[in-house]
Amino acid sequence: AMRMRLVLFVLLMGVTAITFGQKFQGGVFAGLNASRIQNDGYSGFKKLGLNGGAFVQREIVGDLGWKMELKYAARGMYHHPTPAIPTIQLSNITYLELPLSITYLYNEKVEVELGVAPDVLLTEYYEDEDGPLDPSYSANLRRFGLNGFVGVNYYLHERVAVGLRYTTSAIPFYTFDYWTPRYFSSGYFHNVIS
Repeated sequence: AMRMRLVLFVLLMGVTAITFGQKFQGGVFAGLNASRIQNDGYSGFKKLGLNGGAFVQREIVGDLGWKMELKYAARGMYHHPTPAIPTIQLSNITYLELPLSITYLYNEKVEVELGVAPDVLLTEYYEDEDGPLDPSYSANLRRFGLNGFVGVNYYLHERVAVGLRYTTSAIPFYTFDYWTPRYFSSGYFHNVIS
């Protein structure tokens, strides 16, 4: 019930922002995520997932603007069997994000963005070579998180763009029980290319 109220509140805020002024622009987007989990012992962006949502944006001054999104994102990790490690590991973790960014539009074609994205955990699924794992496997995941991102979009047309974004957790979504000398070694962090 609490999660549904939070989702409804965020949706209503997004709809309110769209109708607030005439200079707002908005739209929808969809794409693929290639993700990995930092500090899980595996390498590579091998987990594919979908992302999509809606956005509003507005010019601040000149070519500088801001953008707010409401985004569904599937992240996680995938390890396929290898001769060295003959097991399968899969995690599929989905989130509702609220990315907020500052944008700079260069030459009417290239938009650079820098921002933060609070998120709410929606679902989680874990599997190994024997099938699905018990849900208690992930009992200590943070339900709310914060990410930082940087991206670039290229406008093919005034209303159509393709983009590339790198997102990383600003705080670990799972914290280890032991002390580590470096912050980014203190738990599991999402790294996502979308």
